[in-house]
Amino acid sequence: MVLMIVAITIGMVSVNFGVLDRRSTNDELERLQRVLQFAAERAAVRGSPVQVEFLPASYRFSQLDAAGKWQLLFSPRELVEHPWQAGLSAQKLIVTTRVADPGNAHIVFGSEAPVFHLYVLTPDGLRTFSGNSAGEVTLEAAGVSS
Repeated sequence: MVLMIVAITIGMVSVNFGVLDRRSTNDELERLQRVLQFAAERAAVRGSPVQVEFLPASYRFSQLDAAGKWQLLFSPRELVEHPWQAGLSAQKLIVTTRVADPGNAHIVFGSEAPVFHLYVLTPDGLRTFSGNSAGEVTLEAAGVSS
């Protein structure tokens, strides 16, 4: 009887962890969607380009300074370098018609946002972030064509 109760409890806990992992992944994807949209809006409103770089372990934002050099952003906190959650990674980035090289995956938001498609690998499969020239970013499930 005790073993049966323990087995049922372990089963319920493992199911709940799976739900939490999915919720955590979805929260992280929604965060990236919001912060990409925020970067586009910030660049358009302030008239100063904002760049997001997709690195193997993180993504980070920088802004073009008066001397024409990219400076990492440490404020606001939404634009501070953020590590990829375990199980998430950028797989492919297409900006307008340019496919980004693996070591040079970045988007530059200016007075007008570029059209882009960012493919992110998740534990549940590939997800696509699509951005339009108005700075709107959508998130959808998709596959990558080679």
